Amino acid sequence: MPSFPTPAAIALDSKVVMADLPGRARVRVIGPDRAKFLHNLTTNDINRKTPGSGCEAFVTSPQGKTLGFITLVILDDEILLRTEAEGLPPILPHLRKYGVLEEVELEEATASTFELHLAGPLVEEVMAAVGVERLPEGELDHLAGHVAGKSVRLVRERPLGADGVTVIGAIEDAEAVRSALTTAGEALGLAMLSAEAFEAFRIEAGTPASGRDVTEKNLPQELDRNDRAISFVKGCYLGQETVARLDALGHVNRLIRGLVIDAEPPPPGGSKLFAGDKEVGWIGSSAVSERSGQPIALGYVRTSHMKPGSVVSVRDESGSEAPATVQGLPMGSRQ
Repeated sequence: MPSFPTPAAIALDSKVVMADLPGRARVRVIGPDRAKFLHNLTTNDINRKTPGSGCEAFVTSPQGKTLGFITLVILDDEILLRTEAEGLPPILPHLRKYGVLEEVELEEATASTFELHLAGPLVEEVMAAVGVERLPEGELDHLAGHVAGKSVRLVRERPLGADGVTVIGAIEDAEAVRSALTTAGEALGLAMLSAEAFEAFRIEAGTPASGRDVTEKNLPQELDRNDRAISFVKGCYLGQETVARLDALGHVNRLIRGLVIDAEPPPPGGSKLFAGDKEVGWIGSSAVSERSGQPIALGYVRTSHMKPGSVVSVRDESGSEAPATVQGLPMGSRQ
C-alpha cells in the first residue's frame, strides 16, 4: 500500500519534479495577420501582447461557448498555441474555417516538438545547473535558452500550482534535454512525475484541461479565470455578445470547483452531481490525490452548492452514488 503524501508530492512541495507532457498539442500560427486573427476568435486581448509574453484564452463559438482552453506564446514571427491533444479537434477546424480570408497559416507542431515541465522550489537551481542563468519572470512570459547545447523555449507557468518552467524544443533534441535536466536534478532530489501524478496535481491546482474540463457545454466565465483569460474591454470577437451579456448580469449559474469524493476508484468524467434528487453539476476530470490518497475531481457546481464544505452526491452511469465535498480552487483554499 502506498503511503501519503507520496515521494512525488513531497518533491513538488519541497524540491523539484519533472514531467513529460506527451498529451499536449502545439500549433504554430504564422503570417502577418496572426495576432488579429487570434484576437478575433478568442476571449483575450491578443493585439496588445508583445513578443516575450503569453496569455491564456478561450476559443469561443458564435454562441459564446468554449470550444477550447488554450495558452499562447507570443514570439517575434509566430504565435505558438498550446492545448491538450484531446482538446485540439474542436479548435483546429474552427480556426481553419475562419482563417481562410486572413493572411495566416496554421501549422501543427505537436509531432515535431516536445514539452517538459519542471516545478517546485528548486526549479531555478536545476536550470542554473544546466547553464540557464536567467528565467522569465511573469506568468507565461518566455525566453529563448539552451540546454545540453540544444535551443529551447522556456515558459514560466504554474499548471501544478507551484513555481514552474516548461521547456519546449525540437523533438530530435528531446532526449538530450531530458537527460541533462534529469542528471542536474538528481542531486537536488528531482522526482519524475507519472502521467497520473501530473493529473492529480493539476486537478488540485484547479488548472482545467481542454477536452475534459472545458467542452462546448461550458461558457467562459464558468471556468472562473476571468482575470487571466478574458478581456471585457477588447471589443468585438466571435461569441463576444454572450460573454458580455453574462458580465452584465454579474454571474453565471455554475462554476468550476474541486471535489473530494468518498469513492474508489474515482468516478469517471461525465459523472453527474446531485443534491437530493436535483442535478447540480457534473465532473470533468478525476484522479487520486498524491497528497492524501483520496479521490479528487474538477467539476461544475451550481452556485447554490458551490460553497466550500457543501456536500453533494456523485452518480455515475451505473447509478451508483458517493458523497463528495466541494472545495475551493486551488483545492484546500477557502474560495
